[in-house]
Amino acid sequence: MTDKNQVLSYWQKFFADLLIGTFVNLFLFGAVGFVVGMIGIYSLKEIYIWEADWSGWLQWLVLIAALLWYGLWGPIHGVIASIIHTARGKFQQMVGGLHDLMDILVSGVLSNYPHVNKSIPKEELARKFDAIGKKFLDELKLKGGPINWMKGLFFRAVLKVLKFIFLDDVMEELNKKGKDHLDRADIESAVRRVGVEFVISTLTDQMLILQGLNILALAFTFGLPFFLFWYF
Repeated sequence: MTDKNQVLSYWQKFFADLLIGTFVNLFLFGAVGFVVGMIGIYSLKEIYIWEADWSGWLQWLVLIAALLWYGLWGPIHGVIASIIHTARGKFQQMVGGLHDLMDILVSGVLSNYPHVNKSIPKEELARKFDAIGKKFLDELKLKGGPINWMKGLFFRAVLKVLKFIFLDDVMEELNKKGKDHLDRADIESAVRRVGVEFVISTLTDQMLILQGLNILALAFTFGLPFFLFWYF
């Protein structure tokens, strides 16, 4: 029987390790983001600020605002890139954790039904899966600040893929058993038979998409001041 507290501790440690023990990556990616920000400040200063027919105090005021903008967003994008990069690596190591999480979620959903068969609407199963997944996410306490927001986003991606596998593959395995009452051994067996290698592949693909979105967001924050100066 899978212990929920152990699974909860596993995922809490998993998300803590995204930062703890990865300071080199954080420093490198953060430094790259900071350098990109400084390049943005220098370019903005040389192209627009010093060339503008403004008073000296206004030029310095705009320069300080640009320093705050790029000095903030450059490192933030670097840290986000570091977390995504680290998460992709750790996803390869979490097969056992995914099996146990799936076992907890599936057991929670099916505990609502005395008999499991194909007549149960998928929409109903999906709603119950989402509710139990949200409760588990709340217990991870991933709230407050952009870093915890990113961690929560990662876990929601995990839940989304697990729900897809549960509704299609796990339920198919359970229906094959042809039993009126399913015990924990039946559920664990079905989860193990389905496997989570597909989940790992899907999640790493989603991390690549998130990294691409982060790069696009970096391009937006980098180019926005230039656009505003050019437009106005």
